[in-house]
Amino acid sequence: MKRKLTFLEGTLYAGGAIANNVVTTVTIRGSFSKACLQAALDKVQRRHPLLNVHIEQDVSSAPYFVQATIKKDIQVRVIDRLTDDDWKSEFVRECLAPFDATDSLLLRVVWIRGENLSDLMFVGHHCICDGRSVLNLMNETLCVLGNPAMDIGSYDQFSSVLDFIPEHVKRNKGNRFIAKCLPMIVKTALRFAAFKKEINRCNPYFIHWNLSKEESKAILEQCKFKGLSIHTFLSAVFLTAYGDVDGRRRCVKLFCSIDMRRFIKEVKNDMLFAFPAMVPLHLKKSSARNIWQQAEMLKVALAKRMEKLTVYDTLVFSEGLTPLIPQITNYAKKDKGTHAFTFSNMGRVQLEEHYGALAIENLYAPASLFALGNPSTLSITSFKGQIDFMFTSDENFLSYPVARAFQTRALEIIRTSLLTK
Repeated sequence: MKRKLTFLEGTLYAGGAIANNVVTTVTIRGSFSKACLQAALDKVQRRHPLLNVHIEQDVSSAPYFVQATIKKDIQVRVIDRLTDDDWKSEFVRECLAPFDATDSLLLRVVWIRGENLSDLMFVGHHCICDGRSVLNLMNETLCVLGNPAMDIGSYDQFSSVLDFIPEHVKRNKGNRFIAKCLPMIVKTALRFAAFKKEINRCNPYFIHWNLSKEESKAILEQCKFKGLSIHTFLSAVFLTAYGDVDGRRRCVKLFCSIDMRRFIKEVKNDMLFAFPAMVPLHLKKSSARNIWQQAEMLKVALAKRMEKLTVYDTLVFSEGLTPLIPQITNYAKKDKGTHAFTFSNMGRVQLEEHYGALAIENLYAPASLFALGNPSTLSITSFKGQIDFMFTSDENFLSYPVARAFQTRALEIIRTSLLTK
């Protein structure tokens, strides 16, 4: 296999010099051996072509996924589990540790091993996977750990992102014109930004919390009763909370991370893929509306945005920007963006509570400590009836005390909303 990285994959790879990792952790009750874990990972590795590659660059510095000539095992680092919070320091360590993508595989695992309670941490390079992908890898590994005889199959890797695009989209004269002009426009814009100073990113942090099962159930029931998704409700909550904490902003904007799998039928939910669409949502301060009314407004706004989302056109346009990835990466190191944070809601996670003799105690939402653009990201999952939150950022973008105030205000709004008719 030799495949050129797509535009977004190449942007996330960023020349390989920085860490762009997706990390998630699960707490498991029960015992297993390293040999059994490695055997499970071997099956997962055989299933996914992108778990058997490293990255090479051609003479023009364009990055390619290349099949490893010698089989390499997925690395498992084992440490002793001393406290329930050991995963927190390991999360930061793994987020900030870059892959040597030219020589090693793009997934690794940390086993924080206890006598009958362990944490498994999956770390994937963002250029091969998103949060949903890492959760799927975790699920497959646990399935085989619980049932070593299970066959999880395999699939073929696509040769180019253009394989997904219908011929009429590629041949459209308007699309071809835009695809030809867009790189020139972007190249010109990047020249004006060349003299901007790179932003110092040396104080990353994360905040983890969750709602009780009772609160989670109550919110889901209220959303269902009012005909709203939990996504639009939480968007309204966190946009409002951010605006309340940062009084300078009259209008707060977030980017919703939309899973492109839902639009590209060739890419199944259990395949590795790293091509999200970013849809902006904004909310103006308005004391005249309660949180449910604001959520209704965002529901309408998001529906309109989704109607205008042209996935195949976006793929055509973005691939024309591939030669500009080094300049775009350089720009992203200097830019804070116009949004307050990125919102990634993975919803109800398709993990089981039991895998054979193993029981899942806790799951922590997948998250990253981004080294490009605005690093402020809110990741949300729901597992065992409990909504889990991970907020990540850097002191040079949003101070930790302000982030804590943002978290506290959001919780206040959520709890108050349950009393609002």
